[in-house]
Amino acid sequence: MPSKTSWINKEVIIQSLRNVGWVGIVYFIGLLFSLPVDIIGKLSNDNQPYPIAIYENLFKMQYPIQMGLMLFVPVILSLFLFRYLHVKQAADFMHSLPLTRSKLFYHFTVTGFVILITPIVLNTAILLSLYSLTDLHQFISVQDIFIWCGITILMNSLLFTAATFMAMITGLTAVQGVMTYILLLLPAGMFMLVCFSLKNLLYGFPEDYFFNIQIEQYSPVIKAVYLENKIFSGMDVTLFIAITLLLYVLSYVLYKTRKVEAASLAIVYPVLRPLFKYGVAFCFMLVGGMYFNGIYQETEWTLFGYFIGSFIGYYLAEMVLQKHWRVFSYWKGYVGFAVAISLIGLFIQFDLFQYEKKIPELEDVEKVHVSPSYYSLTDNPETLIEEPFISEDKTIEAVLDLHEEIVNNPGQNIVHRDGSEQIFFYYKMKDGSKLVRNYQVNIDEFKSQYASLYEMKNYKETTEQIFSVDSSKVDKLSIYSDLGNRQSISIVDPEQINEAIGILKEETYNDTFEDRDRVNLYNVELLLSENQWTHVGVRNNDKKFESWLQENGYLEDIRVTADDVEWMYVIDQERYRNRLFNVVDLDTAALELKKENKGVEVADSKHVEAIMNQLVYNQMTNEYIVIIKYKTHGNIEVRGLKAEDTPSFLKNKTDN
Repeated sequence: MPSKTSWINKEVIIQSLRNVGWVGIVYFIGLLFSLPVDIIGKLSNDNQPYPIAIYENLFKMQYPIQMGLMLFVPVILSLFLFRYLHVKQAADFMHSLPLTRSKLFYHFTVTGFVILITPIVLNTAILLSLYSLTDLHQFISVQDIFIWCGITILMNSLLFTAATFMAMITGLTAVQGVMTYILLLLPAGMFMLVCFSLKNLLYGFPEDYFFNIQIEQYSPVIKAVYLENKIFSGMDVTLFIAITLLLYVLSYVLYKTRKVEAASLAIVYPVLRPLFKYGVAFCFMLVGGMYFNGIYQETEWTLFGYFIGSFIGYYLAEMVLQKHWRVFSYWKGYVGFAVAISLIGLFIQFDLFQYEKKIPELEDVEKVHVSPSYYSLTDNPETLIEEPFISEDKTIEAVLDLHEEIVNNPGQNIVHRDGSEQIFFYYKMKDGSKLVRNYQVNIDEFKSQYASLYEMKNYKETTEQIFSVDSSKVDKLSIYSDLGNRQSISIVDPEQINEAIGILKEETYNDTFEDRDRVNLYNVELLLSENQWTHVGVRNNDKKFESWLQENGYLEDIRVTADDVEWMYVIDQERYRNRLFNVVDLDTAALELKKENKGVEVADSKHVEAIMNQLVYNQMTNEYIVIIKYKTHGNIEVRGLKAEDTPSFLKNKTDN
C-alpha cells in the first residue's frame, strides 16, 4: 500500500523558525512590556501622586513602542522570510526541493502569520488574566482588550502581506523594504503632492482642506498612527481586510509566475519597470516643485523645481533598474515624459473644465459655509457652533456675490502679500454634491461685498460662538482689558451673567466690517458648565455693554485710561518701511526709531485716549505704528493705526 506524503513539510517550517523565530520573541517581549508589565506597575504603585494612567483605548499605553513594533516588525519578518528569493543560490536551492511553489508560498506565509499573531494572542491572554485578578476592570472592559487584539492582528497582517507582495515584485531585499512603505504611503503622498501642485495651477483649489481633512483616508499607515486617538471604524476594518486578502492573492499569483533567475533584479517583471521609472520621476517632480515653491514662492523657481526633480527622479530610477550609473544615454524616455507632463500642465492651466470659473447657482445651493479657514468645519471640541452652515437665501446670495467678485478678480490672489486673508467656501448642493474653494486675497479689494455679508445677522449666527451660548450653562464670566495690564474681574451671579450675554449678543449683531480689526477694549471669557469656554471682544463702539459695566460698578476696575499710560509714540510706517519690514522683532525696531526721534510723542491725555479707541491689531498693514508704555509694570505694546482713523493733529505733525 503506497504511503501518503504529508502536505506539511516540517523541515521547511523548522528552518523558517530558526531563521525568523527571534522576531516573534522580540515582538512578544516588546508587547509584554508595553501593556501587561506597564499595567502591573501602575496598579501596584500605591504612592503615585496622580491618577493611574490606564486608558480605555489600550493603544495609548506606551503608544510610541506599540506603533514602532506594529509598523516595523511585520516588514522585517517578511524581509527575512523571503530573503531566499533575492539570493540566487538560495533561490535555486529552495526551488529544487520536491515541493510545489504553492506549498512553499503557503509554508512561508503561514509561518509568518503564526509568528506575528502568537505574541499578540499570548499578551491578550495575559491582559484577560489581569482583568480577572486585578483592579484592571475599573479602567477598561473586556471589549477594549479584544478591540486592541483584533486591530493589532489586522494591521500586522496587512503590513506583512504588503511586504510579501513587494518581495514578489523585486529581487533586492533593500528595495523590498523601501517599496513596502512606499506602497502603503503612496496614495496619501501622491494625494498631498498633487494637491499642492493643483493649488499653484488652479485658482481657488482648497489644498489645505483636502490635505488636512482627507489625507488620513488614503493610507493604512497614517490611519494606524492615529490609533491613539481614533479607533478604526467598521468601514476601515472591512477595507483593510479586503486589501490584505487582495495583496495575499496577488502575491500568490506573482510567486507562481516568478522566474528563479530574477533574483537581484530591482523589478522582476518587465511590464512594471516603466511604471516604476516614470512613477519615481513623477513623485520627484512634485517634491521638487513643492520644495522650490516653498523657498522662493515664484513661478519660475517652481517650474525649475519640477524640472530638476523629474530629471533626478528619472535617472535615479534608471540607475536602480540598470544597476549602474552610466544611464544618461536613455534620454528619449525622459523627453517623452517631460512632453506628456507639460501637456497635462497646460491642459490644467487653461482650465478646460472651467474649475476656476465655476460658481453655483442660488437655486442649486442647499446651504453654505464661509469663513477664514476650513478649520471651522473640523471636529473641534472647543467650538460651540453646532450648525456652521447658512441656509437663508438672502445670505447665500451675499456669499455668491462675494465669491463671484473674487473669481472675476484673480489678480488679487497674492498668497504672501501683506494684508491678505483666506476666504474658505463650502457649498452643500441640493443634489448631494459639494463645492469647496479657498482663496488668499487682499481683503480691501472686496470690502464692499465682504462687508455686506459680514454684517448680516444669519452670517454672524453661524460664525460667532456667542450665539451658541446658553446663559444658564455659564458658570463664570471674566472680563479684562486688552490694553495695559489691569486685573480681571469675575462675575458669577446668574442674573448678571444672563444680562451681560444678552447685551454681548446685541452688540455683536451691530458690529460692522470695519470694527473687526480694531483692538478690543475689553475681552470677555465665558466658562461653561461642560468645562468649555469661549471668548467675546468688546470694542470702543459697544457703548451699551460699557454702560452696563458702569451701572454695575465694574468699569473703573478694568478700564484703561490715559492716566495708565506713561508715554505714547506714533511712527509713520510708510516713511520708515525699510526699517520695519522683514525684521525679526518689530517691537525692537519700532523702539529704535523712537530713540532716534523718528516719530511723534503724544502727551495730551485726550489725544492719547482718542488714539487708544482707534487702534488695530495688525501693525504691518496700516499707515501708522503706535507704541504705548504703561505705568503698571512698565510693559510696552505695539499696535497699528489706520490713516482714516488718525486724528488731524497727528496727521499734521507726521506730515512735517
